[in-house]
Amino acid sequence: MATSSSWNPSRCRKVSARNVAAKDAWLRPHGFVVPPLGGQAPPCRSAAENASRRVPARVSPPKGGTTNAALAAVFCLLFASTLAFAADAPRLEAIYPSGDTVPANHLKFYLHFSAPMREGVFLDHCRLLDAAGRPVLEPFRETELWTEDHRRLTLWLHPGRQKTGVNLNAEFGPVLQPGQSYTLVISGAWPTADGAPLGQETRKTFHTTPRLTTQVDPFSDQPAACCTQSSRLSLLTAEKPPTRWQIRPPASGALAPLEIRFPYPLDHALLLRCLRVVDDAGAPVAGSVATADNERTWRFTPTTAWRQAAYRVLVDSILEDLAGNSLARPFEVDITAAPLKPVPREVSLSFTTTEPDASPSAPITVR
Repeated sequence: MATSSSWNPSRCRKVSARNVAAKDAWLRPHGFVVPPLGGQAPPCRSAAENASRRVPARVSPPKGGTTNAALAAVFCLLFASTLAFAADAPRLEAIYPSGDTVPANHLKFYLHFSAPMREGVFLDHCRLLDAAGRPVLEPFRETELWTEDHRRLTLWLHPGRQKTGVNLNAEFGPVLQPGQSYTLVISGAWPTADGAPLGQETRKTFHTTPRLTTQVDPFSDQPAACCTQSSRLSLLTAEKPPTRWQIRPPASGALAPLEIRFPYPLDHALLLRCLRVVDDAGAPVAGSVATADNERTWRFTPTTAWRQAAYRVLVDSILEDLAGNSLARPFEVDITAAPLKPVPREVSLSFTTTEPDASPSAPITVR
């Protein structure tokens, strides 16, 4: 038995083509032919070929072949299939915030996938459960926000419910309540752009703290001087943490990372693009950025060794915490209060590298 010469596995979907190629590579030297699963001709055949040909859904031994050869070939088929599937299976790689604690007015999750995902179906595959396992009513904003490669989705908790003083919040209440546990569930049936399902359900359980309503401020131990549209009761229960940032300067002559530490987690995606390093002349310093400690630490590793000199970190004022409060403004603003003080587009944080042979420096408080 032989397959049609017009079947070109490279024209099939990526996963199928690799599986077929792996099986053929193992079995054809033994005279075996690998048909597609299910007994149907490959989807890459023409309609005429499909109509005139059915391929048995089994591995056919070669004429005159031995039982041992058949068993060896079947084992090779299974082994190759497993390797090909493991290499190509899509997966949910990460969920941010990476920690297990968020403020009750938390706004968004970032879902990172290993492959481009299908649009228009995320509401069918994302659920939010309360501590008793009951679904939370319509927790997500229906707008899809994908990166260009369709491998990262910004999954918004509905801002109209998370923001006080608006109709949805008053009618349905907030999505999250302080001091509770919730579980975000991502279905294993969610398909990629090519149609392959994730295959494995992912659950992220997290706990909520009081609402966070203060403007992000690197310089002050006191919460920003602002009010919100919340009621006085909400303001009394809102979390007001110290907000001063700390810088750990690197040693000159080395590639050690610069670290900035925050008192509470900030937005992961914005941390990767809202901070940049410049030298004393204002020229950009090349390097790579990462986060650590559940987005409480920002790290910058330079491409070339640090000089013994002064540097600055420029922070875009759109940088936010988990509740949408930024350096520029809080997420909720009381329009009856005095106007907020203007914040520059970029906030500058200065530091100087340490001596090469100095012991690790203590964090420097931003002033």
